[in-house]
Amino acid sequence: MKSSRRWVLVWLLPVAVSLAACGSGPADADELAQRAASVGVDPEVVYAVSLDGFEPVSQSVGVSGEAGFSAAYVSDAGELAMLTTDPRGAADTGCAVVDDQHECVAVHDGVAVRLSAAAGAVDEETLRAAVEGAHPPSADELAALFADAPGGGAPVDRG
Repeated sequence: MKSSRRWVLVWLLPVAVSLAACGSGPADADELAQRAASVGVDPEVVYAVSLDGFEPVSQSVGVSGEAGFSAAYVSDAGELAMLTTDPRGAADTGCAVVDDQHECVAVHDGVAVRLSAAAGAVDEETLRAAVEGAHPPSADELAALFADAPGGGAPVDRG
């Protein structure tokens, strides 16, 4: 390879890496607050997971219990994984099998994050890794989670 080509690659590599990361940075706090309010949840309970082969279903995003968040993730094959959060954080962590469902729980910053799926859809190790890696959504994840959610800003009265 000619020296000039190497220099071009050396200069372009950092640009390519930074461009690839642009959409995957942390979600803007104001946008997260607005999106969360549109479905009646506190932004601090909105979490996302990385679950190979599954994407969030934005129509499913909403409340869980008295103050939590919920979102369904679906695979191309139509398998479902359900994410719920509970700001009380009072939950036994770890994984369990209930009937034909795997369920794993981890606590992040005082919020219990629960992920469940049919035993045949996701193995326990994968589910455990996903819930342990649960995190506030990146900009891309926030856009995917709330793609079909109302755009308004007023919180929903949950009684």
